[in-house]
Amino acid sequence: MIKSILKKLFIKLSKIMGYEIIDQNDFSSPTLDKELNQDLSTLNYKSIVLPLGEVKISRKVKSILVLFRTNSNIEIWDQNKKRLFELPKIEYTLRSLNSLLRSINYCKKKYQTVKIKLMIIDDNSDEINLNKIKSLNIKNDFDINVIKLNHEKYRKLIKEQKN
Repeated sequence: MIKSILKKLFIKLSKIMGYEIIDQNDFSSPTLDKELNQDLSTLNYKSIVLPLGEVKISRKVKSILVLFRTNSNIEIWDQNKKRLFELPKIEYTLRSLNSLLRSINYCKKKYQTVKIKLMIIDDNSDEINLNKIKSLNIKNDFDINVIKLNHEKYRKLIKEQKN
């Protein structure tokens, strides 16, 4: 009885002082009223990472720009190891992009106030591969741009390799 009253008093005092408590018996945070397997952070307010503690957010997140650069034609010549599934490079590109699109959709559902834009920068893929990449974009409801990289625009900035 007295133990539970002291526990409640300690929790209230900790909340007032701004500390977070972890109950190791049932792996919960009584100050947050959450289980430890839940998201302890609050968007645009504070970020809580268990080993490090709490970090106050000073700059609000309004939008996220995700850059995805792809080159589905060129295989790496000096690559010693075979790829995991031994498929053409475009398959890995499509898998990676599909995974990224699923993650962005999950993020859009969880954080509805954050605007997310995906920019796919393509570096010399052929039209067949480029159409495969664009076909993944049709199913999504957020802003996606596919841009072909213009090498001539950056030719003056890139130093010639001496190999």
